[in-house]
This record gives sequence, structure tokens and C-alpha cells, in this order.
Amino acid sequence: MISRRRFLLALPAFAIGCRSESDFKLFGYSTKPPFDTGIRTVNVPVFKNIMLETTPYRDMEVDLTSAVVKEINSRTPWKVTSDCDAADTQLLGTITRVEKVILNRTQQNFARELEFIYTVTLVWRDLRTGKVLSNRRGPGEIIPATPFDPSLPPPEVDAVREKAIPVVVVATARAIPELGESNVTAMKLGFDQMARQIVNMMETPW
Repeated sequence: MISRRRFLLALPAFAIGCRSESDFKLFGYSTKPPFDTGIRTVNVPVFKNIMLETTPYRDMEVDLTSAVVKEINSRTPWKVTSDCDAADTQLLGTITRVEKVILNRTQQNFARELEFIYTVTLVWRDLRTGKVLSNRRGPGEIIPATPFDPSLPPPEVDAVREKAIPVVVVATARAIPELGESNVTAMKLGFDQMARQIVNMMETPW
């Protein structure tokens, strides 16, 4: 008969399932990185901006792109490259809306507390296969491929790409002018939050 102590010591051996030489799984938890290790490089062009660019929002697409690149470099095993032809994937973003809401006013009717809402649409595509990695899919859902017809001429590259459904990401930030906070400081906080959300979106689904 196996003693209780030996049985308890043997439990981890059954609970651990090897994922690779360096990763293992224990009671549903894994040491495997949350990002796809089959991806090596990501191309991140400067985000587009369809907003009317006035001070202090001028060139804000450059600031947001820099925040996203910094987040990818610091949190993922991927390398951001400016060479689109050599990249495995490409992340495209567009700033579609910036809202400023006054939450509180002083007795002199000046803004005491402000809230900024930043809205961005994203498309993340695998340049090797044309698959849109950011498209929402249900369990087991597969995007059907176009049947091959040898009697027809080869399709254009863009024609074989999967149709992209932009993902909307929203980030908020607050500013209290009486404490020295401004539109610029709020934008920095909002873009840092936006960059974290974007990289979270790029994690491998559970």
C-alpha cells in the first residue's frame, strides 16, 4: 500500500504536463509566455490621426506610437522593426476621437477637474499568412478560404488577405489644473494606459 506521504509527493508529477523544454503546466497554470513565440518581429507605422490637429493635440499620433513601441519592446519577446517587408506582423492604428469632459468647476467657472477619453481603432495582421490576428473569433470559428480555381488568374495580394474588422480601444485620463496637471500630462497618462491595453490585446488567448 502506498503511504499517504508518498502519494502526496507523487501528485505534482501527475499535475505537471511538459509544454516544452523550459515551460511546464501545474494545476492549470503555465510558465509559458503569454505571447506567441512564433512571432519574432512587429512593424508599427506611425498611427493615423483623423482628428483636427491643434495645440496641444498636434503630433499626438507620434506620442501614442512611441508609447506602444516602448510597451512592446519592454513586455514582449518581439522586436519592433521599421522594415515592413522583413516583419512577421504589422500593427496599424488610427486615432478616431478625443473627448474632453469637465467634471468639476471652481466658483469662478474654471475647470477644476477634467476627464479625457481617447479612442483608437486597431488592426493587427500576420504579414506571412494574411491572417488578421486582431479579428474577434468565437471558439472553433474558422474564416473560410476562397476555393482555388486553376482556370482563373492568380489573385492580387490584397485580394487573398483576410478582411479586417478594426478593434476599438478606449483609454481615459484625468487632470486637475489646480495641482499643475494639464492636457499634456493627461495625454501622457492616457497614452500609457492605451499602450498597455493594446499589448494586452496582443497576448495569446487562453
